[in-house]
Amino acid sequence: MAVRKTKGNMKAKAKPFAMVLWTMGQSAPYRSLSFVARCVLMELHMQYNGNNNGNLAATRTMAKEWGVSSPNILQKALADLLTGGWIIQTRSSLFSRHGSRCALYALSWYAIDECPGKDLEVSWTHAPPKTVRELTNSN
Repeated sequence: MAVRKTKGNMKAKAKPFAMVLWTMGQSAPYRSLSFVARCVLMELHMQYNGNNNGNLAATRTMAKEWGVSSPNILQKALADLLTGGWIIQTRSSLFSRHGSRCALYALSWYAIDECPGKDLEVSWTHAPPKTVRELTNSN
């Protein structure tokens, strides 16, 4: 969440936003993604609030709200994003008669945050797992 300074020591919270760097949007790896994969990436990015990377979800119900009508199309988009290194799966899904939980993801160009109580399979990091340069194959 962005914070801007006002008079004195008081701080005012700015409205949240999801910023995509120009180099990311113009890169060949990003442009090779399907439109659905780009949509899912942006929806995951809009869930990020500055301290919840690793706790981002893309469920079938959420995907229907995003306009992704088929679970197979969602799974293919997530697979493309995982293969391309754009996202990291931090928790696998579990479905049993004793309960279920959805898979969770992290954006790879941000550090993975500590998410207590989420049982992440990936530990939190100080530095991003991937740099923007690695994602975009820039020189």
